[in-house]
Amino acid sequence: MMKNTSDGVKNLTCLQNDDGGRPLVVNPALFDSHFNLAMIYISVIAVALFIGTFGNLMILLVAFWSRGLNKVGKEFMVNLALADLCVAAIADPMCIVGVIKGEHFFSDKPWLCNLIASMCLTACFCAFASLTMLSLNRYVYLCHNEIYDKMYGRITCIVICVMCWITAFLCEFPNFVGWGGHYFDQQANQCIWDRTSSLSYTLFVAIGLIGFPLLTMTICFILIFRRIWNTKKALYDIDKGKDGRMGKVMVESFRAAKTIFVIFVVFVICWTPYAVVIAIDVENTLPMPVHLFLTLLAHLHSSCNFIIYFVGNKRFRVVLGRILGCHDKTAILSETKSSSVPDSPDTTRYNNFSGIKPQLKITKKQTSTGSDSYDGHM
Repeated sequence: MMKNTSDGVKNLTCLQNDDGGRPLVVNPALFDSHFNLAMIYISVIAVALFIGTFGNLMILLVAFWSRGLNKVGKEFMVNLALADLCVAAIADPMCIVGVIKGEHFFSDKPWLCNLIASMCLTACFCAFASLTMLSLNRYVYLCHNEIYDKMYGRITCIVICVMCWITAFLCEFPNFVGWGGHYFDQQANQCIWDRTSSLSYTLFVAIGLIGFPLLTMTICFILIFRRIWNTKKALYDIDKGKDGRMGKVMVESFRAAKTIFVIFVVFVICWTPYAVVIAIDVENTLPMPVHLFLTLLAHLHSSCNFIIYFVGNKRFRVVLGRILGCHDKTAILSETKSSSVPDSPDTTRYNNFSGIKPQLKITKKQTSTGSDSYDGHM
């Protein structure tokens, strides 16, 4: 059997002997033992690698290209893109190496296995934290806009993002000191944290670091949808068609909520199966393909946000098109203006990048002529 070395990484080499003097046997690479399965895995993760690396770089470029605008929660979106980029550009290629070369490749490189596993888990934890902070940010902006500026100054947002990385590493650090570990997982066929080493740490990851962000996002999204629904009812009760601007604002609000909901659903789909399996299979009894593809599904999350932004956010496509030279400047400016709600002092803080508008507080005013006018405070 494999033994734990002093540095916390499981002994990977087949050249050393076990206690009985017998050579340790290293399983063959998945590419050699299950060729068809390996090719399916490599094909999927290669696409995810390309989309995740290119897509998250594009998210960063769009964010910095539009840095002159006041974008709500941009810092958290950038932080999420950085974390996803670490997984897509570094961890995913090493997953392919693990499938093709197997654990023998890491037998004389325990430091590399340690580094990959630690970086990947830290980046995933930071992505969870960033999504949680982004959800809270959206909730405050949409539902408690009057206190948003006090809570989310630029410096404050940057400090929160840095704390996400620090907290993520502190949550991963126990793997270096015996509460967990890093090793080449023959079920997932990659260097990863040791989910079989400590039941308490595994439950900490599944419930605390995946389940808690999921619960927080669920609560935030429910409250956001409730606010949008109440605002929609208020708008229809006041006026159904006199002021087209109100209808446009509501359409934009629903589009924003739809994007947030898709981000939430993708997180649930990608990470919930993984969290459930690692919690119930500490003894490592489930078949290898189950762990292989559920870990792959979790990795796919780092490649999804770019697709969500690109498909669901017109302004993101407009700025991206400008960066890639797909549109001339005049057409882009015209398209941006045509898709925007008419400006007012209260709408200048609209977040073009994320497609988010704060919810309206509707008040009905009787004018001197007997007609109605309405205040929509953004």
